[in-house]
Amino acid sequence: MTEKEKIRKAVLKLREELDQEEAVQRSKSVLRHLENLPEYRNAGLVHTYISSKPNEVDTIMLIARSFARGKRIAVPVITDKKERNIETSELMNIGDLTEGPFDTKEPKVFSAVPSEEVDLFIVPVVAVDRSGNRIGWGFGYYDKFLQSQNKPIVALAYNFQVVDSIEPSDTDVKVDYIVTENEIIKTGARR
Repeated sequence: MTEKEKIRKAVLKLREELDQEEAVQRSKSVLRHLENLPEYRNAGLVHTYISSKPNEVDTIMLIARSFARGKRIAVPVITDKKERNIETSELMNIGDLTEGPFDTKEPKVFSAVPSEEVDLFIVPVVAVDRSGNRIGWGFGYYDKFLQSQNKPIVALAYNFQVVDSIEPSDTDVKVDYIVTENEIIKTGARR
């Protein structure tokens, strides 16, 4: 088992052990911190994953709050599993979601948005370090998708998901900010 796999397994165990109500409260705190981040406040079009894993930071709540603030929302759609391609689709309504690959959620109707129009990317993490190195699910979809993006990338995580150190691979894309229930960490990774 690689070091990344060990970290992934340990952190997922901690996340799965969270009481559901505690996860909701922690998510609310993470979102309050995110809403204080100028890059989020100033973003007109926010790209975010749609939370679908047990006790993941709740982005459904984020999407609803973003719509209420007049923001447009874009979400990832896996368009080619073999090639690990993600494309960006605008989400018009939270009720317009259906099941996607890997137990994810995606819009019922694909409405392409050029990723260059996105002002802020919010990505899922299983674990992340303060230098911006992240561990996801190990499939590499987000790293491939984010390679060509130059807008800020934010990871939403609970405190225990921030680990001491992650050894990056050549294809890993670092995040610029980590938002937890206690703090906003500016990694300085890409800027």
